[in-house]
Amino acid sequence: MIDTLDRVDGWIYRFERWAVAAMLAVMGSVVFLDVVYRVSATTDSPLVPDSLEASLGSAAAPVWGGLIFAVLGVLAFRTRGSEGAAPKGLAVGAAFGVLLFAYIKLLPNGIVWSQTLALSLTLWMGMTGACIAAYQRRHLALDVGSKLWPPSLAPKVSALGHFVTAAFCLLVVVLGILSVFGSGSGEARIPGHLDSWVDSEFASGTMTGTFIPKWVVMLSIPVGMLVLSFRFALQGIKVWTGREALGGDDTLRQLGLEEEVAS
Repeated sequence: MIDTLDRVDGWIYRFERWAVAAMLAVMGSVVFLDVVYRVSATTDSPLVPDSLEASLGSAAAPVWGGLIFAVLGVLAFRTRGSEGAAPKGLAVGAAFGVLLFAYIKLLPNGIVWSQTLALSLTLWMGMTGACIAAYQRRHLALDVGSKLWPPSLAPKVSALGHFVTAAFCLLVVVLGILSVFGSGSGEARIPGHLDSWVDSEFASGTMTGTFIPKWVVMLSIPVGMLVLSFRFALQGIKVWTGREALGGDDTLRQLGLEEEVAS
């Protein structure tokens, strides 16, 4: 039974690592593109010479960016010893200028929802990161039981601590579910984020400036806490049965401070 739960935990952990990498990639990409728009689409861009802006207007940023990338491209190809460094570098600069021009024209307002999307993903990523830390035994923990209790009782006390933590996480799961899906019925019903989204025919109950429903963002809390509860309960079972040595979540050891404190 424990081996099966361990395998399930490992599968969840591998998915979490992939999810964090994907969320970081999305967040970095949209914020970067938004910054590119902000410094290139304005008429007073700090990166473009004023004389060029006065003569070319909105085309100044693509032209200036194309020139810079052309120079960098020529230097890069010459450094590598490639034949035809000049035409290759000019081609790179021209391609960048065209892409930047198309980006500004196709998105006249820029990616206005980039910051909101990044904040939404931050909550999911924070909960996922907490779950990963629990799997790796790198979460903060006060390992007091093993220092105060007799060696024969220390594993049981530590396991009980894990079970209490798991129970607390389950409590937060319940509260998170009530927040997302609401509670009660009839006139006494307290609506949740999902109710606001559905009752408005999906017109409201979304993150500002985006189509992302708030309930999708808030769902990260019960989902993350459910995984944490599962992991702490599994760790408690392992410690109770002797499958995991006591001190596996010793904070000083995980932070690499055990030897410094001892000295």
